[in-house]
Amino acid sequence: MESIKKYTRLVKDRLSEERFTHSVKSAEMSRELGVAHGFDSEKAYIAGILHDICKEDSEKELKRLAFSKTLEKMGLGLEPLEKEDHKLWHAPAATVYIKEVLGINDTDILSAVRYHTVGRARMTKLEKIIYLGDLVEHSREYPDVDKYRDFALSDLDLGMYEALKWAINDCLQRKKRISRNTFEAYNHYLKKFL
Repeated sequence: MESIKKYTRLVKDRLSEERFTHSVKSAEMSRELGVAHGFDSEKAYIAGILHDICKEDSEKELKRLAFSKTLEKMGLGLEPLEKEDHKLWHAPAATVYIKEVLGINDTDILSAVRYHTVGRARMTKLEKIIYLGDLVEHSREYPDVDKYRDFALSDLDLGMYEALKWAINDCLQRKKRISRNTFEAYNHYLKKFL
């Protein structure tokens, strides 16, 4: 519990009020998903509160962290689109920051933060919890968010399948490029629900 307070204070000091509120809501949703799916709720909260810790860093700092050798050494390196799109750097940057600055070496937390934006095939339970916790936290207001929240609470794999369909469609409508990791994640979960 003490680590939750410590990391919450740290995130509050690093982020705007709006981003901090989102981080707390994501952490609360991640804890709720952890409880619903038999996962350590404190660990889920910690990964959730830290997931956007670098979101408001400068582009220069994000690049320094995201392109460091640390991710490669952990087997969590960037894929081609992530190297090109600075809007995707905050997740890998946060992973490096959490490991190198905060001294957190829990591979489950590190990979959950790393893949909370793009996903990937064969995600761990915590990776799914953080991806979904970020997407369906209780202050989100996009159409059908309640439906996606219900999917996530009932079945993590179904939640991922539906969330990835939504994310890909959202990118298509906004004419945004889609990460290879996101496509691979979608194909992985599609097989489960064909």
